[in-house]
Formats: sequence, structure tokens, C-alpha cells
Amino acid sequence: MNYGNLAYQLPEQYDARLRRKTRTHRITTVKRDREQMLYRSKNMRRICVIIAISLAAGFMISKFVAVNETAQQITSLNKELATLEAATSQMIFDMEQSVDLAEIEKEATTRLGMQRPEKYQTVYVNVRQDDMTEKTAGEVEGFSNDVVTTLKKFGGNIVQFFSIK
Repeated sequence: MNYGNLAYQLPEQYDARLRRKTRTHRITTVKRDREQMLYRSKNMRRICVIIAISLAAGFMISKFVAVNETAQQITSLNKELATLEAATSQMIFDMEQSVDLAEIEKEATTRLGMQRPEKYQTVYVNVRQDDMTEKTAGEVEGFSNDVVTTLKKFGGNIVQFFSIK
């Protein structure tokens, strides 16, 4: 007999209710775990994206700072070069003014016994030519040379971009 809540339940009925409850509990637990995993994976993706963007921004900022520092160094070195060139030109002018060619010619003829060459004499002067460059056609032309040069420039740019100063 069934008297509501106080009634004695048969073991089969109790087991069936318990099985239904545990199965629905298991399903909701699995759903909840799956939702938590999706939430965690979305958070991890967001964190990874934020880290990647932060690293990219850091590299860009460091590169910008390095470029600005180099530009400042270039302007200061250009100013220093201009002052040194002005001082050098002044010293050359002073040196040229202090040298008297008539005095030098007098010294050369009297003390050293030198004389000017006559019109029929030929004077040979050996001039060293160290500023020459020799290139072969293979170095100047050729597709493989262009490819190698391009790859070297590209690799240098990559290394320079990721270097931190």
C-alpha cells in the first residue's frame, strides 16, 4: 500500500528512482564540466592572444626606440663632423699661409743643389693607385648572385628586427 511519503518503497522502485536521479545528475555534471572546459579554453586563448599582442608591441616599441636613438647619434656625429671639418680646413689654410714657396725654392737650390728641369727634359712621376677595384663579370652579373644578395639582406633585416638593444 502506498501512503504518500511514509510508504514503504520496494527495492525495485527505489533503485529505479536512484538510477534515474544518478543518470540525470551524471548528465548535468558532464554538461557542467564541458562548459567549464570550454570557458577555460576560451580564457587560455584570450590570454595567449594578449601575450602575443603584448610581445609584438614590445618589439615594435623597442625597435622604434632604437631607431630614434640611432637618429640622435647620427645628428650628433654629423654636428661633430662639421666642426672637425671646419677646424681642419682652417688648419690647412693656416698651414698654406705659413709656407713660402720662394723660401722653399731658395733652400732647395742653395742647400740641396737642386735645379728646375729644362724644357727638353722629361720628368716621370710614379703615382700609386691603391683606390682601384677589380670585379669580374660573374660577381657583377648573374641570377644566383642576385638571389644570394636578396636572401642576405632579408636575413639581416629579420635579425635586425628581432635584436634588442
